[in-house]
Amino acid sequence: MATINLDRRSFLKAAGGLGALSVAGAGLAAPDRRAFADETAFPEQKHGNPVEATIDPKTGDVTVNEDVIVRNSACLGCYSSCGNRLKLDRASGRLLSVGGNPYHPSCAYPYLNFEDPLEEAYRTMSFAHGKGNIVRATVCGRGQGTQDGYSQPDRVTVPLKRAGKRGEGKWRPITWDQLITEVTEGGKLFADIGENQDIEGFKALHDTETPMNPDQPDLGPISNQVVFLGGRGDGRTTIGTRFSSNFGTINQYGHGST
Repeated sequence: MATINLDRRSFLKAAGGLGALSVAGAGLAAPDRRAFADETAFPEQKHGNPVEATIDPKTGDVTVNEDVIVRNSACLGCYSSCGNRLKLDRASGRLLSVGGNPYHPSCAYPYLNFEDPLEEAYRTMSFAHGKGNIVRATVCGRGQGTQDGYSQPDRVTVPLKRAGKRGEGKWRPITWDQLITEVTEGGKLFADIGENQDIEGFKALHDTETPMNPDQPDLGPISNQVVFLGGRGDGRTTIGTRFSSNFGTINQYGHGST
């Protein structure tokens, strides 16, 4: 193998010469114009979800795709109460994607004012009209998991009524009207599976005057037999408090996953 003797001065001269050639473009293949699309020749979209809007990069004009619904909302993935941004297909109601809410300080900084129109949100999340993508609006992996929870095949979307013995794990779907009627009116609600027990409904227990037990007045009125046990408090605590206080029971409790 031949050995090349090159001192430091010669090496620097050679490196400088190569640098000059690179700047001048000598010895470098010119880029093939076929690799670059014309600015106006964007290919037709064939895959992925439909875009919700397009923005003219020069004027900033927004053209909304009416086939897509966009809703800025709040995430229930954890207790941080961040925002989220949902894209839905108008025709089917199918959830297309989940992203960050540009109006929420936990998703974007700087974030948009609530008064800013949705068109401004489209502009600031793009590079159009000199906006420079100033509001990126992101959401974490748990927030992204909302889409999996929404489309989960075992997700409960209707009221379920027990269709077997307690603990047997048998259920059947019922309508919301049936649920409200049975919970309110009471009666022999499980006669169809052979249970003869008469179950009191809300109407029978809505009594704030009669003591639950005259010998133990500290237990309060009959209405205290209703116990409201809620989960995490994403608005449900407020609703539960209003219902419980108006119904006349002091027995309202919260229980989260912790």
